[in-house]
Amino acid sequence: MAILNGIVSKLKGSAGSLTFRRSAGRTIVSEKVTEVKISRTEPQQRHRTKWANVVQMYKGIRPLLNFGFESRPKNLSDYNMFVKVNMQQTPVYLTKQAVAGGACVAAPYQITQGSLPAIVITGTGQNAKTDISLGALTIGANTTVAQFAQAVVGNNADYKYGDQISFFLVKQKVNAETGIPYCQFSAAKVVLDAANENKLSDETGLSHGFASIDGMVGHSGNDGDCVYCWVHSRKSANGKTLVSSQTLIDANSILSEYQGDMAYNLASSSYGQSMSAFLSPDGETTGSTGDGGSTPSGGGDGGNDTL
Repeated sequence: MAILNGIVSKLKGSAGSLTFRRSAGRTIVSEKVTEVKISRTEPQQRHRTKWANVVQMYKGIRPLLNFGFESRPKNLSDYNMFVKVNMQQTPVYLTKQAVAGGACVAAPYQITQGSLPAIVITGTGQNAKTDISLGALTIGANTTVAQFAQAVVGNNADYKYGDQISFFLVKQKVNAETGIPYCQFSAAKVVLDAANENKLSDETGLSHGFASIDGMVGHSGNDGDCVYCWVHSRKSANGKTLVSSQTLIDANSILSEYQGDMAYNLASSSYGQSMSAFLSPDGETTGSTGDGGSTPSGGGDGGNDTL
């Protein structure tokens, strides 16, 4: 900073990297602070390349997830919660070009978080089943909602009339021309109503998620590459929506192509290679000198290396 006199003492404003201001009849000049931000460090690249898919999955499933995070803080939205819990999951890496093309890879993200007991799912693909027992009921084309509700409530202590069972399905697709992966999102639900004589298949509209597999509610049919899960929800006495904590089940054969070091390196290079700190040693410390350094034997300047 400097104080100017003479003809230049009347200057105000900015010129290049200098700023002029008037104070007490004097002109004071100071240099602007130039801050250089490196946006391609390793942690930043990791975050950037895995963040995109989490956001894309949320955008597709968002209309289906209202009240999906039961105990979220008031200052956080469902979006905040979805990103928060799923950024900790096994990352899916997308290139800059894929993101620009609207890419989305169906991944086993957590979609709900709540206080109801989680629905346990065993198996995968066409024969996956939940721990929701149907007793003697075998679901068929003419099974009614009432029959389904009575079977669920009568054989499962955690369920009662008025509860809802939802089935979420995310199908994986790949654009035939661009090769960019994208997703199709859908969901079906049924409220456990012992007086509803409508057909279960008409009520849900998506029968694959409401089949009977070995006496349990399960998934039948071939939905191809996908991720899916069931969610149990209930309206409490005070009107709050309670949910079970559920994570999508992985039945997506192309998922592995977008995970691991090779996928990360490809995604990272599309944004520009990450920058590492030149002075930070890459190796591991194998010994200690006590004072943070050592002097080679022979004294002097520690060696004969030249620059």
